Amino acid sequence: MDEQLREILVKKIKVKEVGSGKFAILFPVLKAETNKPYELYLVKKANGYVLSDEGSTMAELEKIFYINEPEVVRNLATIAQQYGCRRDGNAIVTDCADLAELPIKIGHLIQALSFMLNMKIFYV
Repeated sequence: MDEQLREILVKKIKVKEVGSGKFAILFPVLKAETNKPYELYLVKKANGYVLSDEGSTMAELEKIFYINEPEVVRNLATIAQQYGCRRDGNAIVTDCADLAELPIKIGHLIQALSFMLNMKIFYV
């Protein structure tokens, strides 16, 4: 990998512990509305870890349309499943028992969340 690229990635992707067994992973991708970094959370569970958006995607979608409509919930669940993710309450999560798969799981979760947020076009 190019040394300049490595330096950018190391400086821009931040990981911070935000609780016992819980880590925030901040990416160099800014949310359009708030100009704040996009955050995912790695949370320790009994059987390993899960990656979670902590409900931020559902909160964003709730601002745009009534999220509890059965068709919308069904579509969200289907999208999450296509990327190996699931709903856990309001959070979208993916299991990460093997930390060696963490980069792949992060990619899948980001793809699922991006698709869900882009889905708002179809409902507005």
